[in-house]
Amino acid sequence: MLTAALLMLCSKQFSEISVNDLIDHVGVSRGTFYKYFDSLSEVFARLSARLEAELSPLADELILRIPNAAVRIATGTRLLLHVGSRVPVVGKLILQSGWPMNRSAGVFLENLDRDIGLAIEQGSFDEMSASVAANLIVGPMLGGLHTMLLAPSAPDYADQIVHRILLSLGMNREAASQAISFPIPEMNLEPAGLLGEILGLSSSQK
Repeated sequence: MLTAALLMLCSKQFSEISVNDLIDHVGVSRGTFYKYFDSLSEVFARLSARLEAELSPLADELILRIPNAAVRIATGTRLLLHVGSRVPVVGKLILQSGWPMNRSAGVFLENLDRDIGLAIEQGSFDEMSASVAANLIVGPMLGGLHTMLLAPSAPDYADQIVHRILLSLGMNREAASQAISFPIPEMNLEPAGLLGEILGLSSSQK
């Protein structure tokens, strides 16, 4: 059922998928569905948790090489927007399951809190609570991803979003512009696990 849900998400929005659609696609009864899941939202929450478990360590390994924490946050946010918009199923899972503002994104949020604290120590961000800073980052990021998935956007749209995020965190325009000019590292998405399954399904739909 998880694979079927992914396949349906390749061509539909979350709001267009129902429990009936899923069980008809798989060929199981409604009772069988509810034996394993409480709701359709739980299906996508499980997929989101698996996605976060695979994606966060890959991204963190790349951005930890950057000593400046503000640049690290800017680059990680741009990377997530890049992957989420280039691989729409990833973007849809991030948006529709409530990720990353729930427990399925524990590692992501821990890493973000770590980098926020370091950016404040380094004098790049204004003094503020980590939760306030995280909301200033995650809210615009999700809004930007939603826009990028709905329709084609300007090539520098993600950079514009991240630039505004950095300004809201206390960076001046010059420093924010320098931060978003850092090259986005190439993420090696292995053809294994959930990410591999998503890439395979996405390619078959083209």
